[in-house]
Amino acid sequence: MRRRDLLAAAPALLLARTATAAFPDRDIAFVIPDGPGGGFDSYVRAIAPAMEAALPHKVNVVPTNVPGAGGARAASEIFRARPDGTMIGIFNVPGITVQQMRGAGGFDLDKFTWLGRAGEDHYALAVGMNSPLQSVADLKALSQTRPLKFTSTGPAGTAYTATQIAAHLLGLRAQLITGYKGSSDYVVAAIRGDGDAVITALPLLRRMAAGKTLRILATFEAQGTVPGVPDAQALGQPELAQLAVERLVAAPPGLPEDIKATLARALSEGMKAPQVAAWAKTADADLSPATPEQAAQVLRDQAAFVRKWQSVLPAN
Repeated sequence: MRRRDLLAAAPALLLARTATAAFPDRDIAFVIPDGPGGGFDSYVRAIAPAMEAALPHKVNVVPTNVPGAGGARAASEIFRARPDGTMIGIFNVPGITVQQMRGAGGFDLDKFTWLGRAGEDHYALAVGMNSPLQSVADLKALSQTRPLKFTSTGPAGTAYTATQIAAHLLGLRAQLITGYKGSSDYVVAAIRGDGDAVITALPLLRRMAAGKTLRILATFEAQGTVPGVPDAQALGQPELAQLAVERLVAAPPGLPEDIKATLARALSEGMKAPQVAAWAKTADADLSPATPEQAAQVLRDQAAFVRKWQSVLPAN
């Protein structure tokens, strides 16, 4: 760069350095793609205070619920936000990936600035405690006579996708009963007999099983954590272990590298805080932190997995 060009650019470069050094100087909205009380809401509200403490300047990290369109509304809002570090969000992957594949507009997942991962939950299959079905073999036998009824969210939910893919891999004919507002609702629906079985995140099913309201028949983990219950390997379908709720965190596209590093570091350090670890133990939550690069790779891996089984998913 010539000397006169450098002198002309100096004010802008100085302003950029000053802005970066001052970050953060405003509150940060931490967007949640569903309403209060759900799993993603719980993760953000547990992590946000610890993330605040890990930032270099005192600001508030404010949990902000933006429900609607299976997460697409929140994704669009974050995608259009200024890349100044004042808005980040948690994403339901691969649910939001399926939304984009189905044509949800206003965002491109590959262009977000990925900061890390707040948690990961594997799936499991369960029936109500009073169900006569005692094993996956029983489910397969019943499936030979009629489609099995699974309670679930609508097509926008990750559990809906997981149920479709898992049923296919296990050789089960499935009919999904939808219309429930959230995971607790459709699990309770299965317990009371609206459906034959339910597939959802393992921590929720484990809590219900502890209360003697349902029975876990299988976990979709590479190495099972529920004694006496078969995992993906034992079921002869190791690909089931790729079915997971990935809670990835991102900022808008084009976030400056220094601000990205500050936010990623605060997220990672916040997740190591003693109070967050205590919450995770109580909530049976798997925090599973990841670097920005690892989070971006998780997104790509989940997208590839869903595309592989796209043929078994309904068009909408």
